[in-house]
Amino acid sequence: MGYLKSVGTAVIYIGLFLAIITFIPGLPPDSEFREYSVVPLRDIDPKIGPKNRLTNAERLFEGKFTGPEAFAAYDGQLYTGVHGGYVLRIEEDDFVPIVKFGEKCDGMWQEHKCGRPLGMKFDKKGNLYVIDAYYGIFKVNVATGEYKNIVNVSKPIDGKIPLIPNSIDVAENGDLYWTTSSSDFALYDLVFAFLGNPSGRLIRYNAAKQKNEVLLQNLAFANGIILSDDESFALVSETIAGHIIKYHLKGPKAGQKEIFIDGLPGAPDNLQSDGQGGFIVTTIISANSEHPQLSFILAPHPYLRKMLVRLLLMMELPFKLLHDIYPNTFTEKVLHAIGSYHVLGDTFNTLKKSFVLRIDASGNIIEILFSEDNTINGISEAFIHNGFVWFGSPWRNYIARLPLKQVFPDLANNEKQSSRTRSENAAASNVKSERAKRDTISTSASTTTSKPTPTSTTTPKPIATPTTSKPTTTPKPSPTPKVDKRTTTDSSNEKPSTIKNPTSKSASDAKVKKNSAETVKVEQDASIREKVQKSSPKKVKPVEANRPRDDL
Repeated sequence: MGYLKSVGTAVIYIGLFLAIITFIPGLPPDSEFREYSVVPLRDIDPKIGPKNRLTNAERLFEGKFTGPEAFAAYDGQLYTGVHGGYVLRIEEDDFVPIVKFGEKCDGMWQEHKCGRPLGMKFDKKGNLYVIDAYYGIFKVNVATGEYKNIVNVSKPIDGKIPLIPNSIDVAENGDLYWTTSSSDFALYDLVFAFLGNPSGRLIRYNAAKQKNEVLLQNLAFANGIILSDDESFALVSETIAGHIIKYHLKGPKAGQKEIFIDGLPGAPDNLQSDGQGGFIVTTIISANSEHPQLSFILAPHPYLRKMLVRLLLMMELPFKLLHDIYPNTFTEKVLHAIGSYHVLGDTFNTLKKSFVLRIDASGNIIEILFSEDNTINGISEAFIHNGFVWFGSPWRNYIARLPLKQVFPDLANNEKQSSRTRSENAAASNVKSERAKRDTISTSASTTTSKPTPTSTTTPKPIATPTTSKPTTTPKPSPTPKVDKRTTTDSSNEKPSTIKNPTSKSASDAKVKKNSAETVKVEQDASIREKVQKSSPKKVKPVEANRPRDDL
């Protein structure tokens, strides 16, 4: 009897404590929590899938870097961004660091210092636009490594700082369409962003006026974005709502949004063209009736989400106080782990699979693909290039790829080129659409391009389930000093200034060829550090936040 009484008393005290942290005013975070709904998962026709076509993927450069989130290609060359802040060019059996926007850091727990490249896209002139989650949008000359800051995300846009700039697409006239996933939490607090209220936005950067305009707001973790072939509309993934929205840019519905497709079997991430007028989307977190996604369940329960966020913030408090008194690496790592996706990520991803969906221009699912051997998991993007489908992931330590004819047989056999596809074979010079020059999906290349020879850094056709590396997040940075106006662009009106890298491309390539065989993590790997430029250009400061100091 005494035991039951003790248990009952403990339950009462715990309940009282949780009620206090939930309802007492003034506690962080300074964010509104309200109810929102998520459409239940749709019933999938067995003819659509899931189809087991993603097995036996080869792993490229395993162990040499982590987190190839997204891809872009131009003139037959493939590019990606990884942990440590580097943008890499992927070659036949090697990789070349092109540029890094951030500073030197000791590890993933200091990612707010070294930066994190996410979305990227080429314009018709071959300029690469890269979104860094902590430093903003950059225009990069991939031949020289020179770059300029186009949008400095430490500056508010319509009164709010874009805390997780995520994905980007480039219009014919040079305008940038980009997403910011949250206005309340930064990438190092990704779990809080998933539990918080929808605060993502779709933003257009007017290249002529050098000014940003908010097109949509209060999006549920705005993620991947892609413009239609005729640029009459844009599609945006709302990750924690499990749907994709359509925003009209032209015509009688211009300025209006509608649901393009909902009830997806998971959380949609990046969007790519299939080269035939349709789209390819991946689910970074997947779900079904037996394995529902946690964020979908918690969406209509604002007080429960508020309690969880405040509870996690209270767990951080003693470590923050200790770090202020005695700065050290241990407290940095703990603070990073609590708010990041590394520790709690599997709580959201109970199915532990990723789906690849091909969707037509009307929002109908053509087919759903998955990997039965789990070699394709935790993927953020499926990108068609040189007869292969390349799979990105924010936390895997390799690039996975499969032949296009295995993944999408009809695309491999169909020689028709999309108006949005930049052909990578001999017919490329005859493509009239300038927009097609920026898109690297080449359906005809799949039947003519031979498979690159794997090297010692490539593990072909794995059959075992890969060890799940944790997602991309960072520690908690300190208040950021003001950005040098000589090297950054105000997000509204200031003109961008060029930031050049003085080190020649030839020197960088020479070092790459010498060191690329070493297999260690990017930021901690001396070979990677030797590949980048020796002279660091002046940096754009990351987003201001009340976190451990950057000069630790």
